[in-house]
Amino acid sequence: MHTRFALCSFVFLAVGASGCATMRSYSHPRALVGAPYYHSYTGVRVPEGSVVAHLPIGIDETAGPGGRKRSMLVPLLDAMNGFLDAAGWSTRLDSAPAPETEAPWAYVGSAPGLAERRGSGGWSDESPSAGMVIQIASPSRRWAERLRALAARQQADFVLVIALGPGEYYLRQRGGLSLRKELQLGTGYTVPVAWLNAVDQPIQVLHLTGLLLSRDGTVLRAGAEGIIAKQPSFALSLLHLQNPLTESDVASILASLHREDLDGQPLVWQVALENLVRQLLGRP
Repeated sequence: MHTRFALCSFVFLAVGASGCATMRSYSHPRALVGAPYYHSYTGVRVPEGSVVAHLPIGIDETAGPGGRKRSMLVPLLDAMNGFLDAAGWSTRLDSAPAPETEAPWAYVGSAPGLAERRGSGGWSDESPSAGMVIQIASPSRRWAERLRALAARQQADFVLVIALGPGEYYLRQRGGLSLRKELQLGTGYTVPVAWLNAVDQPIQVLHLTGLLLSRDGTVLRAGAEGIIAKQPSFALSLLHLQNPLTESDVASILASLHREDLDGQPLVWQVALENLVRQLLGRP
């Protein structure tokens, strides 16, 4: 991480500020004890009456979902964007800053999963070796400058950046010798897990990650809300293999996967999106 900053300084001295304008800086990974999975990076809060904007929800490209998996998520993504636009928590920005490769990014999941993304530049030797972590990549200066212009045009004070994609969460065991295991997917959302699953083996989830930015592109808060967990069978667990998301899973999430523990039994993805926005904005 320090090497990256040094490199940026060298480029600045050699060819001017244009090189650093395209580079992002990465925070230290921070350990997460349990849900809710959030971290504030400044003491700034969103006052009541502030104008909040959002970019359209996108696919988490850093997770490398591939073409088929990306297309599989499009119906769910379209429904989420329609829900967010209509909810009234924020207004959609007229356009998105470019390029997407310089946009801010949030990782929430297992520390070993973060290690696998060394190619993204987000890895540090100071990362925890196990457990759940959160790490952010700030936007490049060029991306932030374009965001500032867009936000000023719509008089927005804050901007939400949200992405849908896969992740890896660790389950928990209730009590020292208890065979009861559970997975904390998000705010107030815990699901039981078959006791044969190992506590040291992450479980594949589909989740929403999000960041709250100031109008100048500074990351203020980040976090995630899980939607569904793909629990491996006993045989897959023994082989340390994942149970991949299918089109049938996505169809179920979109239309029939409900939070039966809540009044009105809302759809799981709607609750996850609402919780994400409320947590990022610091709203009850």
